[in-house]
Amino acid sequence: MLLLTIYKDPHRSLRSPSTKLVINMAVADFMAGSLSGYLLTAYDVTKLTNKPSYQDLALSLFRIYANIGIPSVIVSCCTVIAMAFDRWFAVGSAINYRNIVTTKRVNVLVVLFWIYALMFTSLLLTGMPFIVFEMVFCHLHVSLPLLVLPVVYWKAFRALEAHTRRMKNLESGSERTNLKTAQREKKTTKAFLIVLCLFYVAFVPYVIAINLRNLCSVCVGTEALDVFLLISLRFVLLNCSFDPFVYALRIPKYRRAIRTVLNRCCCFGGQNNAINPVESTGMSLEDTRGQETTNTIQTIQT
Repeated sequence: MLLLTIYKDPHRSLRSPSTKLVINMAVADFMAGSLSGYLLTAYDVTKLTNKPSYQDLALSLFRIYANIGIPSVIVSCCTVIAMAFDRWFAVGSAINYRNIVTTKRVNVLVVLFWIYALMFTSLLLTGMPFIVFEMVFCHLHVSLPLLVLPVVYWKAFRALEAHTRRMKNLESGSERTNLKTAQREKKTTKAFLIVLCLFYVAFVPYVIAINLRNLCSVCVGTEALDVFLLISLRFVLLNCSFDPFVYALRIPKYRRAIRTVLNRCCCFGGQNNAINPVESTGMSLEDTRGQETTNTIQTIQT
């Protein structure tokens, strides 16, 4: 639904470089949540049946899940990092933001994310032990950003608060417009911060389970650790379903666009979907009345 809304873009407000990051996040979430989630569910079903003939099928399903889920999760991690720096540039370097963050640069960055994700996943084909791969994956894509990104968002909010205070002390019309823009940027930054928090809430249990399995000799082989690892791995996929709701509920332009698309698709709010003749012609009400008067006079003269 989020991808459809961005494609339709009913209010022509979703054609910014930052939207490219949202699209990339949505695609990665869709692949991780639907494709990988389905494969993982099928893997669980085959394991629960406990039939020897299904064991090879279960192993094949898990390998396919890993080849789809791991790149998608890596791309999500990279996109979350890019969103954090995008917010920092948007509020900290607002004057030069359009020169720094361009559509071309974002497109190149997105392509590099997917190339890097596929290359990193291909390490499994080199014979690297899966335990080592998991440790590198967790600390490189979760632990390291967990230390860096809070600092980035803290600096972004500091810059945003300072800009808002400066705007409140001015009374001109242009500055009031800048104040509204700053308030919109604040809402968008908070929404992306929620995305970041949900991302880490979903991943931290899995990182803890991986570290316990690889570093705690007492915990290895215990039933509690195995259950915790299984639950935390499934909990990672739940994050994929949270992000679209954050965009739909927290960011005004996405919320307005999604409501419009839903109204058009579901035939709700007929009055909202009706074409406004004034908006369609670009004429005001007074211009319309004036045109009608002119047409009437010409008819009388004829």
